[in-house]
Amino acid sequence: MNTDADQPRAFLATIPKLSYLLIFLPVVIVLKIAHADPIAIFICSGIAILGTVTLIGKATEEIAVYAGPLWGGLLNATFGNITELIIAMFGLVAGPTMYPVVLASITGSILGNLLLVLGAAMLYGGTKYQTQSFSRTGAHVNVGMLWVTLIMLSVPTVITLLPQVDPVFVEHPEWASTFVQESSLTAAILLLILYGLTLVFSLRTHRFLLRPDVEHHETAEWSKELSAGILLGATLCVAFLSESFVGAIEHMREAGTLQMSELFIGVIIVAVVGNAAEGMVAVWVARDNKMELSFQIAMGSCLQVALLVAPVLVIASYFLASEPMSLTFSLFEIASLGAAVLVSSAALNDGESNWIEGAMFLAVYLFFAVVFWFHP
Repeated sequence: MNTDADQPRAFLATIPKLSYLLIFLPVVIVLKIAHADPIAIFICSGIAILGTVTLIGKATEEIAVYAGPLWGGLLNATFGNITELIIAMFGLVAGPTMYPVVLASITGSILGNLLLVLGAAMLYGGTKYQTQSFSRTGAHVNVGMLWVTLIMLSVPTVITLLPQVDPVFVEHPEWASTFVQESSLTAAILLLILYGLTLVFSLRTHRFLLRPDVEHHETAEWSKELSAGILLGATLCVAFLSESFVGAIEHMREAGTLQMSELFIGVIIVAVVGNAAEGMVAVWVARDNKMELSFQIAMGSCLQVALLVAPVLVIASYFLASEPMSLTFSLFEIASLGAAVLVSSAALNDGESNWIEGAMFLAVYLFFAVVFWFHP
């Protein structure tokens, strides 16, 4: 017979071990009150965020049991990207000096979900199952959408090079700045429209094509009410921790104590911390041969960053920041995004995965991580 004392123990047993890193939350509060070293706040905030997003991942995984793999993947990607969006919003408020880190975090989220998360899921699941499958229609549509987003994200960066090659802009270099802002805003609006259309496609008109062939029936460990409550509480914690995280980066920049390039911080550290929740869920479910859900989480999160988070940040910068943010990435960032799209195009269109394809994805990600580390 279960007693009231057994219920808390049973609940604690269902919480992922990494979620206990949330004990660093009070440490961050104390460090902020004491005006401690920004490096200490940066590290402790990052650790606490990792614990919080793991809790978000667990809560959304529970909701996915009630909602099914399509809605579950969407919810997991959405709430996983809330961390990324909140961190980036605080970066916008901090001012134009933080824009490179914000843009790098967008690049890192796309690379992290597409190459690191999906690659790790394919490798981890492939060590147990010789071949795993997911919707070919979904793969074709998502890869095509990746090419569209790559084009739109690349054009503003190309425009910044026009004063060096186009005679019109050589004579009037100031025109390029206006052109960049106009093209970035246009891209943001069109990407948001495309995001809405992808939701209609995947959740309504072509839902039957994207539904997995084999349904996995599970029993949720948490109620819907408990999952929603934990989701709300964890999101509020992420908001506070994100402000501390971004503030610490800004202080380190001003003090000249950053030991890593801004590109590495944005592309690797901020992106990995912000996307840890859905990343771990995608890898875990792949081991249970739920590659459709894993694919929906990783690819859905990747496209959501490109089609929703990036456009929202551009539009929000007109209201929250001292000057608008444009989609001007560095050439290394564009090159890494292009490589990721090429690799995914070659590997995903057949609707099947195996461990060697996962290893290929991870190799490309690790290569660019090292490149960004050595970037001055």
